[in-house]
Amino acid sequence: MTGGVLPLRYAEDWRSLLFLGTLAGLLAVQWTGLVRHWLMLVPTCALAFVACVIKHNHIHCQTFTGRGWNAAFGHVLGLLTGHPTTAIITAHNVRHHRENQTPRDWVRCSLVGFRWNWLNLLCFPFVAVVRMRRDKPSDLADWRTRAPRVYRQALAERVVLYPTIVTFALLDWRSTLVYLAAPWLFAQWSIIAINLLQHQDCDPRSAHDHSRNVTGRLVNWFVLNNGFHSAHHARPGLHWSRLPAYHRASILPHMRPDLEERSLLAATWRRFFAGGGSRAAGAR
Repeated sequence: MTGGVLPLRYAEDWRSLLFLGTLAGLLAVQWTGLVRHWLMLVPTCALAFVACVIKHNHIHCQTFTGRGWNAAFGHVLGLLTGHPTTAIITAHNVRHHRENQTPRDWVRCSLVGFRWNWLNLLCFPFVAVVRMRRDKPSDLADWRTRAPRVYRQALAERVVLYPTIVTFALLDWRSTLVYLAAPWLFAQWSIIAINLLQHQDCDPRSAHDHSRNVTGRLVNWFVLNNGFHSAHHARPGLHWSRLPAYHRASILPHMRPDLEERSLLAATWRRFFAGGGSRAAGAR
């Protein structure tokens, strides 16, 4: 179960560390100019998205056995995604998981309702961020009295991350914009946009039909089983490596058959580009 050399809670997270190390290397060689090619931005953006998935996994199920290791890992994840790790706790753990698809959920699918579902996919992250910025209370003010340990971690992450980004920008703003900010922004757009695929036209009141699942082995190897979304919502603290077994045992026998897809690309094409669309959007 444990990771051996490092105090990992689950040995499977060596894969997470491998992905993060590869991303760090890609960001470093491109920002410094050691190796640059426009094609390198493709795996960099993809791995930046995976880093956001790893951050998501970490705030649900901490990666290391020691508190100091987890605090340091929070800094690493923030630096590799351009966004503090603790900053997603309220929006995701609290609002999305506890208030899924209600007016209190800042990534609820009803935020968009264009006739063309591809336009919903494109605009959804921007609409969600605007709504979040408008309605989100101050986490720091709340945590300072209610959760002082989280408050100290959140403050430390911001003190480390924001000056680091400013320093990179001052040293070389063009490289920072192209080789750091672009992958970060793509990853943030993707991690929010995927909520539409995972929840659009699902039943948030159901114990099993609240999420759409992508269960192909290859895609889930890369996204650390994030495709098993019903299982994740049912057991948010369950480590990502345990989600497929839980899905097969406790979700699949009870859920709507149309809420399981094998291919992420095929599911995205059918839902957003091939005319399948959203029932809610089509009704407008």
